[in-house]
Formats: sequence, C-alpha cells, structure tokens
Amino acid sequence: MAVCGATVPSKALSGDDFYGPLIASQAMVSFFWNTYGFKDSSAAATWKNGWGYEDPYNTDLPLARTFTALYALTYSAPDWQNDSYTSTMLNFARRYVRENIDDLRARCGDGTAAAHSFYGPLYDDRVELYKGYWYTSVVVERASTLLHEARHMGGKSHNASFPPWSVYSGSGADTNWAYDGAWAYDTNYLWWFSSHGTNTTSGMKNIAKQLGNFMIQNCFATRPPFVIV
Repeated sequence: MAVCGATVPSKALSGDDFYGPLIASQAMVSFFWNTYGFKDSSAAATWKNGWGYEDPYNTDLPLARTFTALYALTYSAPDWQNDSYTSTMLNFARRYVRENIDDLRARCGDGTAAAHSFYGPLYDDRVELYKGYWYTSVVVERASTLLHEARHMGGKSHNASFPPWSVYSGSGADTNWAYDGAWAYDTNYLWWFSSHGTNTTSGMKNIAKQLGNFMIQNCFATRPPFVIV
C-alpha cells in the first residue's frame, strides 16, 4: 500500500519492476542508507512507520522507490566506479548528490512539487521528497530530481521566470544554459543517461530523452539552441 493516499502506478512503466530486484539486498540497502542522507536522525525518523524503513525492498513504498532512483544514479555510467568531476555528468552525478545532500526526508507535501530544498542561514538544511516524487515520476526522473535538488543545496537557486511559451508560469526557471543551474544539471544528466546509460532499459533511456527535451523547451528563460537526439 502506498502512503499519502497515493495509488501505485504501473511499476513496469515506472521502471520499478526492473530496478526493484537490483536493490533487494541488505548490502545495497545499507550502502544507500549510509551514503545518501538518510542516516541523519531527523531524516531517519521520517522514513519509519509505514514509509518503507521496515520493508525496504517493497517498491510500493517510498523508501524502496527512492532506492531504485539511487541505483540508477549510482550505476548507470559504463565506468560507474569513476565519479571524478573531470568525467561526465553520468559519472559524477552520484558524487554531487552525496556531497550536497546530507539530510533527505520523506513528506506527503501539498501536491505543488515533487521535492524541495531548504538551505541557508534561516533553515534547517535538508531536501524533502513528496508524494509526486514517488508516484508520478519514473525511476530516471527521480534520479535526476535528486541531482536537481543537490544543485540547489550547492548554492544555485532558480533565477528567472518561466518564458511565455513554457507550460509553467511564474518563477522557477533558469536564465539560460550557461547559468549552470539546477535545470542544466537535471537536463544534462538525462541527456547522458539517454545516450550512454547502462544497467537500464531502452524504454527508460527513451523516457530520459523525452524528459530532457521537455526541460530544454520549458525551463529556461532563453531556450538552449539544441535538442537531445
């Protein structure tokens, strides 16, 4: 049973049927838990009592659906052992996430966002994941969202309003690709995943391409002069 009143979507389409068996070992669970921001005392409490802590292989529940995203984030590069910042985004995305998110919490949210970063002198620095993250996003989208939020935690806020042609409105865009903000990180990861991702499916790579092109078209005040092919 899902939490927050959500309905579990097709796990074949979301990728959780493919990735679920790959996260189903104590060694894998321990690695994710100790590496990606769960073990903070405040964070750990939010994953207990029905959110998946007691059933970490159950991909109906938020924790396992976060673990499947972390598997994609960690093991999708052909040479995934290399996470140097001189390598590609597909390689170092996992490093960037683990170095910038040290408190990853589960919440229902109000339906307006899949995730949100809180950072700065007036905040208890953390990233919160919400219902939409687990139940309306596919695995690779969840992975790229973690990178997106990590970029915010690294100090890059959105700095522009969405352009008139965007499906979105109001603030939340980045000025352009050169700003190197959260949307560029998000898109760049999806681009590399779609073209070079391993330990995945052709369907997931195609979804990554579609998502990346959607961001190129909608999330920059000045549209980048390229598409993912």
